[in-house]
Amino acid sequence: MMQEQEIQQVVSEVIARLAVRLGADGSRGTLIAAFTGATVGFKEGVQQVGSLILDGYRVQLAFSPAAEELYGRLVKERLAGFPHLSSIDPKAWLSSLIRARAVVVPLLSVNTLSKISMLIADTLVANLILHALFVGKTVVVARNGVDPLGQGRRELGFHKGSPALTRALLKRMQIVSDYGCRLTDVQELKDGVDFILAQEFPSKREEPRPNSPALLLNHSGKVVSAGDILRARDLGADLHVSPGGLITPLARELAHRYGVTLVESDWR
Repeated sequence: MMQEQEIQQVVSEVIARLAVRLGADGSRGTLIAAFTGATVGFKEGVQQVGSLILDGYRVQLAFSPAAEELYGRLVKERLAGFPHLSSIDPKAWLSSLIRARAVVVPLLSVNTLSKISMLIADTLVANLILHALFVGKTVVVARNGVDPLGQGRRELGFHKGSPALTRALLKRMQIVSDYGCRLTDVQELKDGVDFILAQEFPSKREEPRPNSPALLLNHSGKVVSAGDILRARDLGADLHVSPGGLITPLARELAHRYGVTLVESDWR
């Protein structure tokens, strides 16, 4: 019977062989994936990093001390076999940052949020985030680990504190957003990175559709995400959503950019 280590090695080899065929050629530049000690959305965050690699980016991993201790090894194991993946050299983090196109934070902890909001950079990850903002780099952050109104923190029971705590977290989130961090849901991390970086070097396929009759897709889910908008764009379609459905801010932004009309009416 194969041991777990042997199974992981086989899986890594399969991923390595298939990844390039799926588009993981590293041609879209380097991203720094900076992990803090948050745990909300861990599985999704790691998957999003893998999706960025498959989307053609090179990725350098960086961990705060808490993240390294909690799941540094696990992250590397789950991404084993992906090409164009490496760990950042702590002694050369600034030169790596200058070469990178963006810093992506799949998991943001309350600790790191508080430090960034107060301009404190006492860890590798905090330094990467703050100095990326200082030099005008794109910083895309999954907010799930810190959002007091989000489902993830509620599931962990972190919504029972005083209203003052909620206000403090929301204020810190607004501060880092004002600094230039783009806050998004972890499920939309890859789409958010693609959208923001596409504005730097827009390609022909990212231009809005011409004014012509479009297909109308029925969206049956409760939440319209950026991914739904991108699929509608690729099909040359508009999107029919039910009343009361949640349309994320990034989804609305993408719909406006690509000319995807959101038809909000009861189609059932």
